[in-house]
Amino acid sequence: DATIFAASIAILGAGYLNDIPLGELIKDNQKLLLVDWIEDVAKVGVANSIICRNAGNCPSCLFCTTGAGREYCKNFTGEMLAEGICSHYEAATEPFDTCKNYEPALEPCFIKADVTGGIGRSFAEKIEKAMPACKTAKSAFIKAISLLEKTQYKRLPIADNSMELVTSSMVISQFDHEPYTYFSTLLENQFGREDLIKHEARLLPFMEKLRTKLFTHQVESHVKEMHRIVKKDTKARVYLSAELFRSLGDSKQFFLVKDMPKALEIIGQYFFYEFADSIDEKILRRSEFGGGISINQSYSLVAKNGL
Repeated sequence: DATIFAASIAILGAGYLNDIPLGELIKDNQKLLLVDWIEDVAKVGVANSIICRNAGNCPSCLFCTTGAGREYCKNFTGEMLAEGICSHYEAATEPFDTCKNYEPALEPCFIKADVTGGIGRSFAEKIEKAMPACKTAKSAFIKAISLLEKTQYKRLPIADNSMELVTSSMVISQFDHEPYTYFSTLLENQFGREDLIKHEARLLPFMEKLRTKLFTHQVESHVKEMHRIVKKDTKARVYLSAELFRSLGDSKQFFLVKDMPKALEIIGQYFFYEFADSIDEKILRRSEFGGGISINQSYSLVAKNGL
């Protein structure tokens, strides 16, 4: 999609809008872009966020309470059935509390795109075609590393210097997980688990090289895109949440996420880190994901000029 969007806030990797204060953004009349590579995931997140209930269990719709309701829902009538809901409101409680008649309109804008520039997907497509010609697991790794250098980078359909605010939740341990796991599956299907285990020690250096390159390519593409789309002025900011530590299962033992120092170095090439005079507990937060616990740190970033 070559369409170019310009707006105030871009949320990269919006997902189901967990931890995103949609209500506050709507009240402030912000232009909002929700970007995620999974089809309709952000739309489901919005539908799950629009209905609030008061102490008497009476519903109120975020979009019906704004004077620009038609910009948010195609079925908004402007005729109020009760305070906070229009005459087209129809309750739906499964799988979550929402309005059956909510239909996305102009706002917010939903964009299906890979916030890492499509590096993982491009790599997966290339290695799938190349794998049958590889005679050994070692040659497959060498081919994969070579193909990674030829992956096709795709920019987000967002104009340069157009965002007043960009947010991203960068779960570092996931950046290389999906494409590497896909490659590992192809490898095992072709050469068998027993053969891979037998040669594991010899293959380990190639495994680490590929994993590191996948990680670095995707982080750098993501950071470059954030730098490209955010305005280069003294007011525009990027708010980034990055995974520092990961637990061993659900235990209280944590390890530093591999290559996190490299990620911080890449970010520092494009942005200045900004810290308030008083640093409080909001900078570090705990979250549960994928059967484990993550310790995430939040950063306020100011884009460097002249890059």
